[in-house]
Amino acid sequence: MARETCFLNTRRALCSSIGINAMLFTALLVLQYFYDIRKDDGNATEELGAHANGQLAKNYFSDFISVSDNTLCVECGYLGENISAEETLYNQILISKNGSRMCCLEYGSLASLARKVLKISDSEKPIDKDSFSWWRERPNSAHLYLKDLYRTQLHWTATEETGSAFSKLPIVDQNKFVIEKTGHYFVYAAVVFDFRTVTKVPQVYFNITGFLPVISRFTFVLMGKYGGSPFSEKRHTGYLCGISKFYKGHQISVSVNDHSFIDNTPYANFFGIFKL
Repeated sequence: MARETCFLNTRRALCSSIGINAMLFTALLVLQYFYDIRKDDGNATEELGAHANGQLAKNYFSDFISVSDNTLCVECGYLGENISAEETLYNQILISKNGSRMCCLEYGSLASLARKVLKISDSEKPIDKDSFSWWRERPNSAHLYLKDLYRTQLHWTATEETGSAFSKLPIVDQNKFVIEKTGHYFVYAAVVFDFRTVTKVPQVYFNITGFLPVISRFTFVLMGKYGGSPFSEKRHTGYLCGISKFYKGHQISVSVNDHSFIDNTPYANFFGIFKL
C-alpha cells in the first residue's frame, strides 16, 4: 500500500512539474539540432534568421511559414496528424508548404533566446531575463551549460548572458550538484559528439552518476552509449533523462569516457535537475 501511494504521489508530482519545463527543454533541443545543421552548412544562418523573424521566407529545410517575432516553432510531425494545439502546450500547429507540421509557441523570451544562441537577426538586443524567473527561481534545481573540459572532468557553468542557466544547489569542483533535500528528482543531460575527424565512429559512453559520501556509495543513475557501427552518424546528441531518488549530500555528475569528440559549441551541452 505504501509503495502504491508513493508511486501515485510521484506520478502526480511529475505531471505537475514536467509541463512547465517541457517548453524550455523543447527549445534547447531544437537549438541543438540547428547547431548540427549549421556545422554542416554555414549558409543556413541567414535562412534560420528569416524564419525566426517571422518573415515569409524559405528556410534550410525548404519550409514556408509565417509567424510573429515572438513565436518559436519546432517540427512536430511525430505527434501524429490528428493532434490539435489544444491537446499540447503550444499555441498553434501550422502546416508548412512542404507538408511539415510545425508546433508554434508564442513566447517572446524563448524566441529571443533562440536568436541569441544562434546569433541571428536581432540577437544583439538584450533578453528580458526576468521573464525566466519561473525557471531560475525553482528551489532544489539547476540548469548548467558546458564550460570546458579538464582531464577526466566536464566543467559546467551557471554564468552566461541569456539568463537560462542557474543553480539553486551547491556545485563541487565545477562538475557535481550536491543535493540538499532528500526526495525524487528529474535529472537530465545532453552531450553533443562530433566524429567527422575520424573514418570510423568509435563507441563512446556517457553517464549520469551519483555518489553518496556518507556511505561511499557510487552508482550509475543513467547510462548511454553510441557508435561502434559502420552506420553510425558522424554527429550525435546523447540525451539522458529520468527520475531518481537522491538523498541529502548526494553528488550528481556527468561522465564521458572520451572527451576528444565532444563538440563544445556554446549552449549545445547542458546538465540539469529539479526536485519533484
